[in-house]
Formats: sequence, C-alpha cells, structure tokens
Amino acid sequence: AAACAALALRVLARGAVAVSEHAPAGAPVTADRIAVGAAHRDQVAAIRAHLGAAGAGVTVDTANRLQGREYDVTIVLHPLSGRRDATAFHLESGRLCVLTSRHRHACVVVARAGIAELLDAHPSTEPVHLDVPVKFPDGWQANQAILDHLHHPRRP
Repeated sequence: AAACAALALRVLARGAVAVSEHAPAGAPVTADRIAVGAAHRDQVAAIRAHLGAAGAGVTVDTANRLQGREYDVTIVLHPLSGRRDATAFHLESGRLCVLTSRHRHACVVVARAGIAELLDAHPSTEPVHLDVPVKFPDGWQANQAILDHLHHPRRP
C-alpha cells in the first residue's frame, strides 16, 4: 500500500505530461487522471491512508469499482501480491484484466516476490474436460501471462 501511494505521489511531484489525440501538445497528469487499483477494500483504505492530503483527487478503488473508467496513469497492487494462497477470488481473470487495462499511457504493477511460485504451487480444482473449449479466460493462465509479460517485455 505504501509503495502504491508513493508512486502516485511521485507521478504528481514529477509533473508528468500526457500526449494524446486529446492533447497533442501535452497535458499535465493531474491527480484526477491517476488511479490506484487493488483487489480488496482494506487495501484501498490503506493506500488512501498512505496518500493522505497530498493525494487528494487521486482515485483509489477496487477493480470492481474502476471498471469502465479510464485514467492517464494507473498503479495496480497485484491481486496475488503477498498472498499465501491463490483463491478463486484472487485468480479471477476479469479482476486482473480490469486492473491492468484502465490506463491510457502507463500502468505500473506493484507486487511482492513469490507470485510465480504461488501460481506454480496452486493445485487446480476445476475438472478438466478434453476437447471442450474454455468459455472464459482461466485466471491461473491470465496471471502467468501477465507475469511473463512483466518479466520479458516486448517492445515494438
């Protein structure tokens, strides 16, 4: 929570500028254009507490409440960060998708070490049906793909 808040405050302090079709000459990334997303309400409360008055205007909310909104910069507390187990709630692919897709310019993922090991140790409890297409993205697979991308970014 402290790291997420510090990053948001750092973006404000550095005077970030976003260039887009709406502002070809660039526009300041103000507090209302920054969001911090987390999986749980208690994490949101902790991040808000760390932001204090200096973070007034920065949106801090859960993935469910950020859905459908857009910001120049998002800071994401990874849903599996610091977990000892990988529950269905934390592996839900939609939550991870929402958290990592609310930005227009930059998304910073904050996480503790050990997520890959947690995923590797997570036993699948879902029945496997051969030759049946998966209807929804698998959360375990989505988390592995995100981690792979973060560890091996592909630049155009």
